[in-house]
Order: sequence, then structure tokens, then C-alpha cells
Amino acid sequence: MGERRDRAGRLGGLATAGVMDATGGMSLCNRRTARVVAGLALGAAIAALLAACSPGADYPSILDKPAPRADQTMNPDQVKQATDALISDRNRLSSDAQASQQASQQAAQQQASAPAATGNTRPAGPAPKP
Repeated sequence: MGERRDRAGRLGGLATAGVMDATGGMSLCNRRTARVVAGLALGAAIAALLAACSPGADYPSILDKPAPRADQTMNPDQVKQATDALISDRNRLSSDAQASQQASQQAAQQQASAPAATGNTRPAGPAPKP
């Protein structure tokens, strides 16, 4: 393959091998095309940055106040009923957790009291030295 050199005697890269003219420089048509492509790329990058910074319709303004509630607040009887339901759920879940913890402790105790293996297996690692 022939080496292409520019006017200063530097070797041309692989990317510029097809766009060099006979004098070793870029042709006028290729320069214009390269400028247009670079301009379009720059414009697309700027448009993407501006689009990312534009305010979205999904987010309300900071000073917007929420709409008034459609439902009324709970009366004292409803508050007591909800509180009692939460307390009973907490107690039930707590007792379930304690029961499962006791069951796991009993299983661990049974495993600890089980007889050991037959004892004829070698420990891991290299063989003992004589």
C-alpha cells in the first residue's frame, strides 16, 4: 500500500486516506461536507442539552398549592378503630416472629445434641506429615 503524506511530510491516517486529493490535502467538496456534518452534530448536541434542561409538564411548580381534599378527615371513632386495628396487627406479627424464632432455636439445639459423624473422614487440607 502506498503511504500518503501531507504537505509537511506527515503520514495520513486511515480515516483520511479516502478524502485526500492529489496534492495531499482535503478536497473542497469534502471540506464542505465535513463542515456540514460537524455543524449538524454540534446542533444536535446543543438541542439535546436544551431539551434535557427544559421544564417538563410532569412536574408542578414549586409555588403551586395542592387541590383541596375531596374527602373529610377521619372522625375520632374512625381514628380509634384504625389505631386498634394497627395495634392488633402489630401484636399478631410480633407473636408470629417470636414463635418462628423459638422454633429455629429448638432446631439448632437438636442439631447440636445430634451425634457427630463417624469420625473416619480426614480433615480438609494437605495430608499430615509423618
